[in-house]
Amino acid sequence: MTLRYTAEIYEEADGYSSVCPELVVASCGDTIDEARAMLVEAIELTLEDITPEEYDFRVSGQMSATSDIPDDDPLEDSTLVESTKIEVNVDLPFVPAR
Repeated sequence: MTLRYTAEIYEEADGYSSVCPELVVASCGDTIDEARAMLVEAIELTLEDITPEEYDFRVSGQMSATSDIPDDDPLEDSTLVESTKIEVNVDLPFVPAR
């Protein structure tokens, strides 16, 4: 099954951070392409054993990537350089509601 998610890529002093806000998954890389590819891999690994309940919790917006970040937010000094949809191929044992 092919699913589409948002990939936000941020430039930092020492590389690029990548975030999927829908699933609250993050990764990084030395280049934009590597950060995007690493995010796809992180999403695939997250979805590999996910339960329907956890999936629903993640995509519901109840889980936040920034809820536990201290006042010195690591992305605060970062620049958003790309926000795009990415396709992820996964075999989920259920059909997502979204």
